[in-house]
Amino acid sequence: MMKKLWPRLAVLALAVLVLAGVVEVAIHHFDPTRVVYRRLKAPDSYLYEEIDPALRVFDTTAMISSAVIQTPAAVRERLLDMALGPGGIPRDLAPDRILDDDGELGELPNGTAVTRLHFDLGLGLTSNPYIIRSARGNERLVVYHHGFGDPIQTVSDFLSKLLDAGYDIVALNALGHGGTLAFVDSDQDGIRPHARQNQKSNIFHEMSHFDRPLRHHLTPVYGAINFARAQSDYRSTDIVGFSMGGFMAMLVAALDPSIERSYPIAGVYPNYMRRGQEVMPDGPPTYPPLIEIANHLELFVLGASGPRRRQVQVFNRYDRCCFNGIRSELYAQAVRDAVAIGPNGGSFDVVIDETHADHRISRFTTRTIIEDLARNR
Repeated sequence: MMKKLWPRLAVLALAVLVLAGVVEVAIHHFDPTRVVYRRLKAPDSYLYEEIDPALRVFDTTAMISSAVIQTPAAVRERLLDMALGPGGIPRDLAPDRILDDDGELGELPNGTAVTRLHFDLGLGLTSNPYIIRSARGNERLVVYHHGFGDPIQTVSDFLSKLLDAGYDIVALNALGHGGTLAFVDSDQDGIRPHARQNQKSNIFHEMSHFDRPLRHHLTPVYGAINFARAQSDYRSTDIVGFSMGGFMAMLVAALDPSIERSYPIAGVYPNYMRRGQEVMPDGPPTYPPLIEIANHLELFVLGASGPRRRQVQVFNRYDRCCFNGIRSELYAQAVRDAVAIGPNGGSFDVVIDETHADHRISRFTTRTIIEDLARNR
């Protein structure tokens, strides 16, 4: 009897293991079933499927001032003075030195040339942007700003697709990532008096501790762009950012009209509609001196307005992390209309990626951006 039972138990155990493996793959690795799983697991219908009625009470059209629409240059000047000080964007910013390639970008196409820069930002903060040159150069530059979480090599496929299409790239990590520090000693010049009793201050999550904290975030971006432009005469400069990098890309585009096209991915919902991990009480999105000059919707308008300018925001609808759902429907038309009635042209769009349930740049988004970069050029 037992001799007949054991083979059956072994077959049953094997079947259970196979079923468990199938479930594991379906839930965590196969995009179509993973989307279904995340939708079923959602804590409420407002995460992925619907828009919370409480958000509909905001008049998004009224949130965009006529000054932003009609006189964007004047608003930008105020923003730049707040962020960087008098004089605006320094066009003579340069790296302190050139570093060896650290291999952290992952596998890139054959013939790609990588230069790594070093910027000493003061207070113990540093940044090491990459200049990545395509073997098929098309005389166009794309800036890529990587956000929190996974290392930059996780977007090597996205970077490779840009390089294959001929774009040179400035790629940089958010401060505190890619081997750099976000925490600095609080007892030093450049930290505001009220924060000096602390041991450490965080440049991303304790912005109120710093004097002009945005300059530390923006200096490596503009410095790396300056370096790249000094090496090659580019016909255009565009910017892409992911997660927190999406917010920084949006901000750079709002401040600098020489950035023609901008693509913030999974990172730029306005403060009033953020939830969960999206909320940064003392971070760049909520920095009072910034928001007092231009709220997020107005920053979107500034980033999209101007000759040859365009902004396309991308959201992962079923993102397991953040910036998910369809909340952008509440403001997309208002921003689009504001850009359209401005004196200098421009365009604004939103793309919802429904192909996966992760916090990442998907093949769909990669293809969408590559195609949009080439459109009407």
